[in-house]
Amino acid sequence: MSLNGIDVSYAQGFVDWSGVSGAGISFAYIKATEGTSINDSQFSRNWSVSKMRDVPRGAYHFFRFNDDPIAQANFFLASANPQTGDLLPAVDVESTDGVTDVTQLVQRLAAFISKVEQSIGGRRMMVYTYWGYWNSSFNGSDAFSGHPLWIAEYNNQSAPSLPNGWNNWAIWQHQSNGSVTGVSGDVDLDTLNGDAAALAAITV
Repeated sequence: MSLNGIDVSYAQGFVDWSGVSGAGISFAYIKATEGTSINDSQFSRNWSVSKMRDVPRGAYHFFRFNDDPIAQANFFLASANPQTGDLLPAVDVESTDGVTDVTQLVQRLAAFISKVEQSIGGRRMMVYTYWGYWNSSFNGSDAFSGHPLWIAEYNNQSAPSLPNGWNNWAIWQHQSNGSVTGVSGDVDLDTLNGDAAALAAITV
């Protein structure tokens, strides 16, 4: 069994969370921040209204390797301090920003993750990435293999391809141009690898 979810940002504009809740959507990830200075313009409303409509939600940060990782973590937590009942916070890793040294990539991401995890009692935060990026940019590093994986792949196969370092996935973003009641235009569609117990396992 699996559960259906979405992830949203300013790109979706106004989201009718009552419609989303009634459309069989069991969870949502919501963009909060990017780098050290970009607040998603829809985050505050999405964050509060999704909870009012009883849609389990988690916040994510788009990581920038050319910005200070601790400053990014503090910036993210100032906008989306995870509380009991929220989904594990996630970090979106899909650009190197010109940093080519794998050791530097690992160190900077690890610093960000460690800082955020202090706010959730040491729980492992979610890592979002995709196969081609991780295996090329990170040279298949297994430094984050203990973290739940949110993997993006849109080839309509029965299961996603796993980057080196992971042997399982928690969430699969399987479509980038989906349609869901309550969202005008395209929206990312996600599948949870499991049922309500799996959702509880990625909840703070």
